[in-house]
Amino acid sequence: MLTASTILLATTTASCIALLARNATLRAELATARHEADHDALTGLPNRRALLRHLNTLLADPARPVAIALLDLNRFKEINDEHGHTAGDLVLCQVADTLMALNLSRAKVGRMGGDEFMIITDDGMQTARINAEAAAQALDATTVTLGATSFGCYASLGIALADHNDVTAVDLIRRADAAMYAAKRGGGGVKEWHPNIGATVTTKRPKQRRRYR
Repeated sequence: MLTASTILLATTTASCIALLARNATLRAELATARHEADHDALTGLPNRRALLRHLNTLLADPARPVAIALLDLNRFKEINDEHGHTAGDLVLCQVADTLMALNLSRAKVGRMGGDEFMIITDDGMQTARINAEAAAQALDATTVTLGATSFGCYASLGIALADHNDVTAVDLIRRADAAMYAAKRGGGGVKEWHPNIGATVTTKRPKQRRRYR
């Protein structure tokens, strides 16, 4: 015959086990919610929110060299318009996979939104340039096939280096954005920001690939 103390112990043990299981479920749900809040649902890359938080953390240290590269895909709108969003999504996912496979030095890669990606380099311009050119070259060699149609993943990249003279994340992004559009006007590739932006493109794509843009 079970005693009252035995029943109480069993009940208490069962309650503790249920509480532990519930806590584990809540922790897993919290971890999932945090991951979803900081990651792009389509590509799995860090999203704009996570990128800006990371960038602001780096910029808070005035002695730390920081550079960013904004990457924008060429002809992405045409791919969406001509072949639908399924094709566009495939291209975006392939770009994300290609960038992550590079394992870029001292870099955090994420998707800002649309067909725009960012590479944050926790180092100076030389490393940022190496990262950006590696990304451009890798994407040059990347294609996505949907049915009988293949799409190139060619991109234009603009790099900007924080000089820490009251430069905010917004300022740095604007500089990189200006350099990226200068690269796009020059036919693609990589271009560094400078006060008189609009001169030389540092990396050009092969001429035979211009038909894809």
